[in-house]
Amino acid sequence: MRKKVLTPDLVPVVGAWAEQPRPEVLKDLQDELRAVADVDARRPASSEEWAEAIKGVNVIAGPPRVNEGFLEAADRLEMLQLFGIGYDRIDILACTKKRVVVCNVAEIYSESVAQHAWALILDLTKHVARADRQTRAGTWRREDWMGVQLWGKTLGVIGLGSIGGRIALKGRLAFGMRVLAYDPYVLPERAQLYGAELADLESVVRQSDIVSLSVTLTPETRHMIGKEELSKMKKSAFLINTCRGAVIDEKALVEYLLNGSIKGAGLDVFETEPISRDNPLLGMDNVVLTPHIASATAEAVEETYRAAVVNIVRYLEGLKPHWIINPEAYRG
Repeated sequence: MRKKVLTPDLVPVVGAWAEQPRPEVLKDLQDELRAVADVDARRPASSEEWAEAIKGVNVIAGPPRVNEGFLEAADRLEMLQLFGIGYDRIDILACTKKRVVVCNVAEIYSESVAQHAWALILDLTKHVARADRQTRAGTWRREDWMGVQLWGKTLGVIGLGSIGGRIALKGRLAFGMRVLAYDPYVLPERAQLYGAELADLESVVRQSDIVSLSVTLTPETRHMIGKEELSKMKKSAFLINTCRGAVIDEKALVEYLLNGSIKGAGLDVFETEPISRDNPLLGMDNVVLTPHIASATAEAVEETYRAAVVNIVRYLEGLKPHWIINPEAYRG
C-alpha cells in the first residue's frame, strides 16, 4: 500500500515573498514524490484544516509548529521533513516518544548563511550601508567612516558546524584572522580543518574582536549570550547572529549596545519576528539589521528543496534518511 505524503512546503506561495524555488521546480518535486507515494499537495490555512489534512498521513513535507496535540491528531505519522536547518518549532521529545523521525536539511544552506555573516561583518567594520546612505543624501564626510582592519584580529565562532566552519575558514584564509571556536560537540581535529582553535565560551567572548553565532536553538542555547557573556566582550568587539534570535538575550544586547559596552552588532534574526517597529535596535547606528535572509540565495533554496525531497524518497523506499535530528526514533 502506497504511503501518503502531505506537501505544504511544495505548494507555491502566491502574492507574498517566500523562500521557495520557482513554481515549476515545486511542480517537478511534487511529481517526484507522486512516483512513490500518494501526494496531498495543499497548504492548510487554519488549525482546523491542519487537523483534517494530517489524518492518515505518513510523511509531512514542511510541517508547521508540532506539539503533542498535533502528533495525537496525526495518527499514522512516521516522518517530518523540514526544508531548512532550524527545528525549534518542533517538539523533538514528543516526536521521539511517538517514533516520528524528524529530518532537516543541515548542510546545503551553509555557504549562503556564511556569506551573509561575512556581509554583516564587512558592513559593520567598513560602514558600507551607512556611508552609502549619507553619500546619496549629499553628505561627504569621510571622517565619519574610519573602519576596522580585520587582518590579524581574532574571530570567535560559537557553533562550529557546517555554517560556523565556513565562517571560520573565510576569516582564516581571506583575512588572516586568528580563529577561536566554542563547540562542545566538536573534536580538535575537526576544528583544525577550519583553521580554528577550540576554547571555552568565556575565552571566546573575552578574546574575540568579532563573535559570530551559528548554533541551533535548543533549551541549552536559548539566551546563551546574555549579560554575563556580553560583559566579558571587548568594548571594541562586534556580535554577529545569523542563527536564531533567542540565542541572544535581546534586552541585554540593547543595553550593552546603548552604553557602548560593545561596539556593534550585525543581526539577521530576532527574538520576535518580524521585528516590532518600537524595537530600540531600529534606532541604533551601531547595528546592521537584515530580515532573516541569510539563507536566501536562489541556488541554495533550490538545492535544499531538491535534497529534502530526495530524503523523503529515500525513506519511502526503505532507506535510512539523512540528517535525522532524533535517530532514536528511526525504526530501521
